[in-house]
Amino acid sequence: MVAGVTYTDPLAEVSGHDGVSAAIEAVHSQFPGFVFTLVSGPDTHHRQARFQWGLGPSDADPVVVGFDVLSTDGDGRIQTVLGFLDQVPA
Repeated sequence: MVAGVTYTDPLAEVSGHDGVSAAIEAVHSQFPGFVFTLVSGPDTHHRQARFQWGLGPSDADPVVVGFDVLSTDGDGRIQTVLGFLDQVPA
């Protein structure tokens, strides 16, 4: 990741390594014991990538499903991540 990386989804808008780490830690605090899994992708072109992910218990279907789109710099380091939530708990 580049130093000024940004991450934006419906629940968070953060920047920098510390901001991204804090956002990930917040998810793990809200859903203890859950793991991220790759649901589909990645599909890439022109320094862009998209993929669908799941979050849930390691031995069950995901409780949360989302879709991320990211862009990279010329060295392949992540510059931006845009997240979308497709399925969330009621």
